[in-house]
Amino acid sequence: MRSKRDFCRWAALGALLACAASFAACGDDVATPPAADGVTSGDQPGAAGAGTNGAAGAGGAASTGAAGSNAAGSDSGAGEAPGVGIDLDGPDAGVSGAAGAAAAGSAGAAGSAATDPACASDGDADGVGDCDDGCPEDEFKAEPGPCGCGVADTDLDVDGTLDCREGCPNDPAKLEPGVCGCGVAESDSDQDGTLDCEDGCPFDGALVTPGPCGCGAPANLPLCLRHRYSFDGAGSVVTDSVGNEDGAVVNAALSGNGTLVLQGGATDQFVNLPANIISRLGVSATIEAWSTWTGAGGPWQRLFDFGSSELAPGQQGTGVTYLFVTPSNTINTHLRAAYTNAGPGAERTVNAATAMPFGVQAHIALVIDGEAQTLTMYQNGNAVDVAAATLDTTLVGLNDVNNWIGRSQFAPDEEYQGVLDEFRIYSVARSAQQVAAEFAAGPNVLPAQ
Repeated sequence: MRSKRDFCRWAALGALLACAASFAACGDDVATPPAADGVTSGDQPGAAGAGTNGAAGAGGAASTGAAGSNAAGSDSGAGEAPGVGIDLDGPDAGVSGAAGAAAAGSAGAAGSAATDPACASDGDADGVGDCDDGCPEDEFKAEPGPCGCGVADTDLDVDGTLDCREGCPNDPAKLEPGVCGCGVAESDSDQDGTLDCEDGCPFDGALVTPGPCGCGAPANLPLCLRHRYSFDGAGSVVTDSVGNEDGAVVNAALSGNGTLVLQGGATDQFVNLPANIISRLGVSATIEAWSTWTGAGGPWQRLFDFGSSELAPGQQGTGVTYLFVTPSNTINTHLRAAYTNAGPGAERTVNAATAMPFGVQAHIALVIDGEAQTLTMYQNGNAVDVAAATLDTTLVGLNDVNNWIGRSQFAPDEEYQGVLDEFRIYSVARSAQQVAAEFAAGPNVLPAQ
């Protein structure tokens, strides 16, 4: 039988061992990691935390999860791993567990980038939020690119240089305007040391300003008459009786009695004159014809048309540069003349009150005055309309690779239907009195002055 002293000794030893066990469980130097199945060390296993804020095990106080990540624009927060707790005397006396390990919880502390007000705005309505748009005010760009925001990264003339980096974005031959400007070559055709764009006679090496009869002609040339076609003889050669620029009849032949009959319609009958006979005259010219129009066929036939289309020389297409007279247009069915060096949109026109007379011979004269910058049309010796120029009328700007009597630069237009008696080209602007004298003298006689 044990004594009272033995009982006390054993009780003290048990208390000491219990205290040591408690100290070992709670001390800083001893910690048992949580098992893989979420069971904590201690006398009782702690339950896995499953709260939205990462609650700790049942045996310890809750530990809030760590902040959510912004890396993926998520609202998730960490904190659903089990807590670490000690339960010596039951659930009410547990020691707070450690924070749960990072896991996919909800409602993390940090907000997502999606909550940024700038991302809810799309100022240029291009489908990219302003916070992600490098050009928030440019609906065509999300990044500045080589030309920056608000400027297209284009190369309109396909010359390998972006438009924003060159001075001539519509001229494939130039990056900068140079002396002559965009669209004009820095050339010297007559090799006289003066660029064509600054030379009043770019094809005449002896002159840089037109003489009394323009460029390329003696100052004493009678009447300054450069070319005269009287349609004499037979065959297809149209002789220039005052110059050396003979023409050729296409798909027809001279009548042998001093006239040329053109059938019009789709016959493709016309006279082809040499290239450049108008552009090399200087700044002024007078073109006149005696002809009898039948009045038949469609509108926009051509008494004459000097210039070019967008196609190769000799081909009809859409007119680019031209000087023409039509006996009747579709706008008001009137006799019309037109001149342009830059396409239909830059045309200057003059119109008679009616269509060209038909069934009778008529005298039509068109005067281009480069000094006064006017375009004047005459019918039977009387001025029918005058147009003040809004653009330079210098004839050198006319790319006259197609110089046609009876044919248009525009493919849809019918050929002229009528009879030609006389066609003249002067290298000066003839006066109203001179034109009246020419009409009075008729197609077979030159005026006195």
